[in-house]
Amino acid sequence: MSVQIDAATATLLAAAVGGFSSGATAIIILFITKRSEERRHLRELAIRAAIDNWHYVSKAAEEAGQPRLPLDVYMVHMFKLADALSGRLTAESLPRKLREVHQFTTIATSETERFSAEISGEKT
Repeated sequence: MSVQIDAATATLLAAAVGGFSSGATAIIILFITKRSEERRHLRELAIRAAIDNWHYVSKAAEEAGQPRLPLDVYMVHMFKLADALSGRLTAESLPRKLREVHQFTTIATSETERFSAEISGEKT
């Protein structure tokens, strides 16, 4: 015994399946795009915060006659801080995440100091 489907029913069924698959694809793309936009916005905020912080600290260092760190150290710090705080944050995880941020900042600082010393040595 075979089931016969008339042309109108087959057309409606095909349209429903096509509509469902198109809708599902659109929803998936919407979620991917939204997530991408959120990440881009977070990066923009981190860059702005790094630049503002760098300007503030640089001005204070200049007034005090102290050396300034390059902008990239501040950018590493803000990117890592934004990354650390964007996930699930609890009172128990906060110290670990902040230590990780400070570890990255320390590495960036020491590498820029090493590079600056290397450059200074080449110029003399």
